[in-house]
Amino acid sequence: MKKLDYAVKLWMVNDKGESVFGDGLAELLEEIDRCHSMLKAAENLEMSYRYALHRITLAEDRLGQLLVIRLRGGAKGGGSSAVTDFGKDLVKRYRSAQAELGRELKEMP
Repeated sequence: MKKLDYAVKLWMVNDKGESVFGDGLAELLEEIDRCHSMLKAAENLEMSYRYALHRITLAEDRLGQLLVIRLRGGAKGGGSSAVTDFGKDLVKRYRSAQAELGRELKEMP
């Protein structure tokens, strides 16, 4: 028999059991933090700005906390975005749980 491996999908839920955070949102926040722009982050991840905004807004509503500070304005009407400390901590906790789960699964037969 060929070697088999495990694959799992991990996400965080709020106290109502609603999905609030997973790999897609973690990637989006990491990209926003890297380029300081929701629009650029969405483009880099090949998703629409509208979808990216929806994902962030839905998570913020379900968490009751801001994940991204969105600034509008500028000479050309553009804005910049910054991931909040709460958002950064959530990404860190999610990635840590993901790594720990991966380590545990590698030890299974």
